[in-house]
Order: sequence, then C-alpha cells, then structure tokens
Amino acid sequence: MNEYVILGLKIGFLALVWLLVLFVGAAIRTDVFGRKISTSELAAAGEVSRRGDRGDRKLARRLKIIQGPQAGLSLALGEPIIIGRNDDAQLILEDDYVSTHHARISKGQGYYVIEDLGSTNGTFVNNQRITVPTQVGTGDSVRIGQSVMVLEK
Repeated sequence: MNEYVILGLKIGFLALVWLLVLFVGAAIRTDVFGRKISTSELAAAGEVSRRGDRGDRKLARRLKIIQGPQAGLSLALGEPIIIGRNDDAQLILEDDYVSTHHARISKGQGYYVIEDLGSTNGTFVNNQRITVPTQVGTGDSVRIGQSVMVLEK
C-alpha cells in the first residue's frame, strides 16, 4: 500500500477515537451536571411542574431538617426562602456540597414551589433531581447536599 494511504488511515482512526472521547465526555458531563434550560424552554414546559394532585393536602407551614449536619433545625415557611452557604441565605447549610445560592422555596397559590438556582450538585425532591420549578407539599422530602428536609404542617 502507498504510505500516504496508510498515513491517511492512521489520521482518520485517531480523529474517530477523539470524537468518541469527546462524545463520552459530553455524556458524562450531562449526567453529572444536568443540562442548562433556557427561559424559553422553561416557559414552554409550563410555569410549574406538577407532582401529582396536591388538592387534598394542606399547605405546609414549616421546613424541618431531618437528616444532615443541622438535623432538628426548623424554619417557618411563608416568605421566599433562599437555601445555600452564603450569609445572605435565609437557610444557611454548612455543607461543602451546597452552593452559595443553591435553591429557593416560594409560595404559589395554595402550594409551595422549589427551584434549583443552578447548583452544581442539584436539588432533589422525593429522591428525583429537579430541573424546573417544582411544586412541593406537606410530606415531600427535599435533599440538598447532605441535608434532607421535609415540609410539615
């Protein structure tokens, strides 16, 4: 075979290997960090993700940490609550897995909504990672970092 053909095959093979490496890296990155959602996609998905029928549940009044470094701490719900490590957060979680402004809980019409504020490690409601503002009610668990919280009456 001509040496130029062999050189071309080698370069083509290396290009395919690098494409495979980049593809696998992108897939891992998406699995670990999730994908970014633009505001137009969020509006198209609806204002709030509905997690079952919450009409029969009463509105929660407290957010209680049941697991983690600050277990037993309780906070009244009502005004929007920013959860994070920063000093300006209403609920400060001293945890390396929590972002400075990790999540926000705000009141809707007869329910509460939790949204992830672009955190690195994600926010989980009932052990499912959320990517859009999600409705939560009494008895739902919220995991942020090593802390597990529950909404109570």
